[in-house]
Amino acid sequence: MKQLCKFSTIEDFWRYFNHIPKPADVFYTGDGQKLVGPEGSGVNVKEFSLFKRGIEPEWGDPGNCTGGEWFCRQPIEPTHLNLYWQNLVIGVIGNAIDDPEIRYVNGARVVDKGSRNNFPLFRLELWISTKDVEVRNRLKTRLMEVITEGCPPPKKGHLSFDWKDHTV
Repeated sequence: MKQLCKFSTIEDFWRYFNHIPKPADVFYTGDGQKLVGPEGSGVNVKEFSLFKRGIEPEWGDPGNCTGGEWFCRQPIEPTHLNLYWQNLVIGVIGNAIDDPEIRYVNGARVVDKGSRNNFPLFRLELWISTKDVEVRNRLKTRLMEVITEGCPPPKKGHLSFDWKDHTV
């Protein structure tokens, strides 16, 4: 895991976000492994994470072990993947998904799950700090609204999110 940037304003976010490759540009999308970096020394990127300062994208982090994640693991068209990821991170940093009273959202991840079996498969995740069923269902509803905003319907099925507790 390598930290790419830190930001505290929306201007700083966009300054970085506009220069970081999009998931479909670096993940396995059926065209073979993609490397990022100078020719001959590139690395294979398996995931992107965006988390609150001081919270690591690990189940054992004190901010995460009290909650869990909503995750979607399925084939996603590359153009949809980029838009879903953009909508997810904007929803996280803009608090469009989170509860207005208490902040439960810790972060988001997009993971390349397809490269190991030569099939484009991705996992989108929203990590939250509570296991409360009512709160997490409310957050899932907002997640679904935010992540699909402005995206045409996918050719194969619709996004479906499942819950996973972070129990260490």
